[in-house]
Amino acid sequence: ESEGEGDEEGYDSDEATYLGCVEFTLLFDQESSSLTCHIIKAKGLKPMDSNGLADPYVKLHLLPGASKANKLRTKTLRNTLNPVWGETLTYHGITACDMSTRTLRLCVCDMDRLGRNELIPLTSN
Repeated sequence: ESEGEGDEEGYDSDEATYLGCVEFTLLFDQESSSLTCHIIKAKGLKPMDSNGLADPYVKLHLLPGASKANKLRTKTLRNTLNPVWGETLTYHGITACDMSTRTLRLCVCDMDRLGRNELIPLTSN
């Protein structure tokens, strides 16, 4: 089963109550060839740590492309399920053609000092 496709039989309503959402804006400026993403905040994130909280950050990845220039991230906010970043992240050298052929993937992750950083599930609407 590929990511993003739901399986109604496997749907867990308890899990759904923990899905949060993220608020952001996107602005493409053709004159300066830039794509700016303002990460405002998230709310209702799923607790990921043993203390019932999370250490969230937002990761942006401009696809296709694996270079570091295609990846941006916010600072990590500690011990919160309702982070307010108020950060602006900008991709430079983006053309109008890029805007029709590339995809911006936005993920909210939990910083884990001891293990692997984990993806925090969000609602899809």
